[in-house]
Amino acid sequence: MDYVDIIFCHRPDPNTPLEEICRAMDWVINQGMASYWGTSEHTNEAITEIFGICEKLNLHKPVVEQCEYNVVMRDGLEKHYKSLTEKKSLGTTIWSPLAGGILAGRFNDGNIPEESRFSIPLLK
Repeated sequence: MDYVDIIFCHRPDPNTPLEEICRAMDWVINQGMASYWGTSEHTNEAITEIFGICEKLNLHKPVVEQCEYNVVMRDGLEKHYKSLTEKKSLGTTIWSPLAGGILAGRFNDGNIPEESRFSIPLLK
């Protein structure tokens, strides 16, 4: 593969400065390895700071935020990201539309399949 359409910074890394992340994503785009970049599970505050850094340094800005969204987890997109996406022309994409299988009825019988992430002791 020569390039990807979009690359995501999945989950914030508290040990990496946001400026370094912005510069890295700009470099990836300038090298032709990706056309766009986005964030995933970043806070409004972090995204606002990212936009400020990119504007100040004339770097490519993220074009999308990937947040959890389903009938159980609606607040992130509907309350927290809505105004930010409108102000910054930031798109959204979601993850976990079926809440890890809960909304699909996967666990209705009370049994958790061995291959399910819910079978991992840390998540129980």
